[in-house]
Amino acid sequence: MADTNDCVNPDTCHTHAECTNTIGSYSCSCNTGYRGNGTVCTNVDECEELLDSYISNCAQEASCANTPGSFLCSCNEGFAGNGIQCEDIDECVRGEDNCDVDTKAVCTNLIGGYNCTCYNGYQGDGRTCTDIDECTDNDLNDCDSNAFCNNNQGGYTCSCRQGYAGNGTFCTDVDECINGSVKCHEQATCTNVVGSFTCSCNVGYNGDGTICEGME
Repeated sequence: MADTNDCVNPDTCHTHAECTNTIGSYSCSCNTGYRGNGTVCTNVDECEELLDSYISNCAQEASCANTPGSFLCSCNEGFAGNGIQCEDIDECVRGEDNCDVDTKAVCTNLIGGYNCTCYNGYQGDGRTCTDIDECTDNDLNDCDSNAFCNNNQGGYTCSCRQGYAGNGTFCTDVDECINGSVKCHEQATCTNVVGSFTCSCNVGYNGDGTICEGME
């Protein structure tokens, strides 16, 4: 009597099992990724069970996702690769960062990410940076008390007031009477004062110091 191939019947084993015909009988074995007796097979969640034989295939920088009968490794955000091998992405070099678009911030690559930092003279979270007005707070600038503070993008400048000379950080009084930058009348006396000067007509003359006329 010829042996009957019991595996011909599709209902012999579970959908996710393999049927092996034997003489006078058959056997069912669950496919890879499934567990059971062959007539009943359930999907194995390789990621949940953290089986060394499975999970070791995913890179440390990857996430494991269970699929029917298998699993999928995908690199985490900030990394690129096939999930089994993942390398850090340099978002700064690739221009994939969202640091201030007006280049008011510096992008620093980190493992699996990046950081945005506003340049000196700007404030914000690095994604958005706004100019700091150093002139509104004397603690933020080093201008001399006799200088003007002029705010600009990302910084400021100091310029000495009229009657003073220097680099703006240090300003000293200009003696206009000595350097000849003013013209008092020849019959007037020039007197230096802090930040300025005065012209006064000599005795016997009347005027504002720049024009002096003899008294009759």
